[in-house]
Amino acid sequence: MRNGFEDGSESPEVVANVDQVRRSQETSTSTDTDRSVSPFIDRLAWLLDESIRIPVIGRRVGIDGAIGMIPGLGDGTGLVASSIVIIGAIQQGVSLPTVVRMVGNVVLESSVGVVPFVGDAFDFIWKSNSRNVRLLRAELADPEHTRRSSIAVLGVSAVAVATLLTVTLVAMLLSLWLLAQAVEAVL
Repeated sequence: MRNGFEDGSESPEVVANVDQVRRSQETSTSTDTDRSVSPFIDRLAWLLDESIRIPVIGRRVGIDGAIGMIPGLGDGTGLVASSIVIIGAIQQGVSLPTVVRMVGNVVLESSVGVVPFVGDAFDFIWKSNSRNVRLLRAELADPEHTRRSSIAVLGVSAVAVATLLTVTLVAMLLSLWLLAQAVEAVL
């Protein structure tokens, strides 16, 4: 007779308390699992990166790449639209490493995007907004894993950038040294 009556059944008070605890757990669980991408952010990313189907190849592209073809105006407009996706992610509580990774996606697309033709093609392929919405979904589903993977990606990116800068600096110094040797040989 632990919880109630001699026949093993529980007292009405215990049943009521158990039901109340279950309801509160279901309520708190449903708010945790119901966290989803804002429909506006989801639709904006789709419009920017996936809204147009190319019939011959069956690939989807968005208006971001098309807008990017407008000289002077296009890349800035795409950058502002992509920033709205990131701001939406911040409002939903995405971790700082994931936000930095999202910003990196947009900065890479925008940086390459300024190169005529190559940048426009890259806009159609990279799809930073779709990537960022996938990151947002992953963060909402498993915040700790996404934060750790974002830190790892940022670390690898930092090493890659440092390596490229070092190689560039060494090549520049080598070029200057070779130029100095050539000038000295002529004189």
